[in-house]
Amino acid sequence: MISQLSKKSFIILLTLFFVFLYILLKLILLFTQDLFMNHEVYDKKYNIGDVWNIQSEYSEDRFQIKFNDNHQISTNNYFSNYTLEDHDNNYYSYVQYGEDNLVQSVFMVGQYDTQLYNINNYSEESYYYEFNHFPLYISDLVKKHYLKKYQINDDVDLVKFIRSRKKIQCNFFTPVIKMKENYFFNFVELSLPNLDEITYVEGDLNGYIVRGEDYKRVFLLKNGKLYCLTFHKLNYFTDEKIKEILKSVSFE
Repeated sequence: MISQLSKKSFIILLTLFFVFLYILLKLILLFTQDLFMNHEVYDKKYNIGDVWNIQSEYSEDRFQIKFNDNHQISTNNYFSNYTLEDHDNNYYSYVQYGEDNLVQSVFMVGQYDTQLYNINNYSEESYYYEFNHFPLYISDLVKKHYLKKYQINDDVDLVKFIRSRKKIQCNFFTPVIKMKENYFFNFVELSLPNLDEITYVEGDLNGYIVRGEDYKRVFLLKNGKLYCLTFHKLNYFTDEKIKEILKSVSFE
């Protein structure tokens, strides 16, 4: 009789222990979500975005930039009168000077790991390294589930999903998997550039364009890398001029 009571008590205590752990986990997740939530970003509503359909047009006179992995990007030679002001193995900055040596325009090119690569590789250098650790821990299995669930295969898919996703205000009764999903994509959104005004690049190129105060930044996907072209001084780099340059972009 005593043995049966002890066994029953043990099962009850064990059950209560796991219930307590579950409640504690949910409370921690709620606190973590609020801690890492940027409501200015989280409350944003995005428009659909524009689309530029780019059809390639190349000339023989080319402007080439080579990166340290031996990949290179080239355009028609619109930049023969630009001065290389700054560079490293994966980044180049060119400046065009006008009268009185004033900066007329700036063209910058960089090669980086894609957002999706960084999400899939939580290295110490990655913004997503925190996902290796509690309480932000997201297992590889759960992460792949989120990406597959929303058919996110590259950075463009990721941006489109982030801008269109239905955001929820989690509470204690929200399932754990949904809570994790909520702050996972909120965390991703905080890592992306300002997506208020966006243009998708389609046709012979694949990418998207965001706008800053006086620049447009073009993100192009190729060879498993993210190529970033920044056009600074929009009174010089009009949309038509940027489109013309993009038509001439090629990768090797």
